Amino acid sequence: MLPRFIDTAISIAVLPGDSADEVRTKRLITGALWLTFPISTISIYQMAVVFDSPIAALVLVGNEIVMAALIVSLWKRPATYPGVMHPLALSTIVVSTALVVMAGGLIESGFSIVWAILAVLAAVAVFADHRATIWLVVALIAVISATIAAPNVEPLYEIPYPEYAAAFNFVVSIAFVYFIMFYFVRQRAELLGESDSLLRNILPDAIADQLKSSGDTIAARIDECSIMFIDIVDFTPLSASMAPEDVVGLLDEVFSLFDDLVLERGLEKIKTIGDAYMVAAGVPEPRSDHAVVLCDLALAISESVANRSFRGQSVTFRTGINSGPVVAGVIGHHKFSYDLWGDAVNTASRMESQGSMGRIQITEATKTLVEENYRCEPAGTVDVKGKGPMPVWHLSRE
Repeated sequence: MLPRFIDTAISIAVLPGDSADEVRTKRLITGALWLTFPISTISIYQMAVVFDSPIAALVLVGNEIVMAALIVSLWKRPATYPGVMHPLALSTIVVSTALVVMAGGLIESGFSIVWAILAVLAAVAVFADHRATIWLVVALIAVISATIAAPNVEPLYEIPYPEYAAAFNFVVSIAFVYFIMFYFVRQRAELLGESDSLLRNILPDAIADQLKSSGDTIAARIDECSIMFIDIVDFTPLSASMAPEDVVGLLDEVFSLFDDLVLERGLEKIKTIGDAYMVAAGVPEPRSDHAVVLCDLALAISESVANRSFRGQSVTFRTGINSGPVVAGVIGHHKFSYDLWGDAVNTASRMESQGSMGRIQITEATKTLVEENYRCEPAGTVDVKGKGPMPVWHLSRE
């Protein structure tokens, strides 16, 4: 955690609507600009006092003025980002190559050319496109030109121990490179973590891992699982009398409660469809107690919503459960969706749509799997499209 004054100083170009990536890069480039001042000030003192070269000192002063102007530009007109990288790169390359010429060569200048290399790296960090490549070409041309011209120019100053100056420049440049690499690698790790977390909020963990490691179609036949649909009774007329934000708030409260109960039991929420909520047990990972645990979830939901209001509204739910084989897979190329298909899914949906208010309606397939754990009361028959009348039961605890 940076001290507050430093955090404020490097955030002068950050705008409220900036993306996380823009914020990180703006803070990095602004921080680099601030860091040039103490380094440049030391170099100006050396040129003016130690090496007795006022011209070289003036060149460095000019560079410092440019850096100050860029900071003011970012502060007063944040929209100038990322354009400030162009004068920053140009000034740094010109100054570092000018010092090579004024000192009489690469070695004689203490390898001041490393600052041109750092300018290119900064351009890569900010642009990450062909603009950075342009600055690489400019830097290479400048370095080659300065190296050729230096022996033909009378040196304006002499560094007594150029190897020490070279060591200083390399140490500082390595520190800069390390800072940039550390910053971006850490940010990349954080972004990958956020991306992975978002993916796992959309898809089951096993499916997310499979999707990241393979581009193949993800599909599987699951022989035994249980599916539950639950929705709010008479939600359409209820929502018509509510403000939009209250409708969304009500559904968010309801489904967040469901999500917590699903997570506690290690089950998979498949999707929400309007005011309907779909969850399954035994997918994508098989489990022998799929029907029992899903019925436990249904009962827990029923108990949690009893005598409770959501956004000041009293709501009633209708629940349907069925067990059987399904096909599971991921569809979509841009917006992924993990879904289930098959007769077992359609029948579970019909159990809900033709169920009774406040009751949990199950099929015979589910009843056979849970009758030793829960009370199953006969509730007549339900006409299922393509299958005709089916006996159904209402679920409750013993």
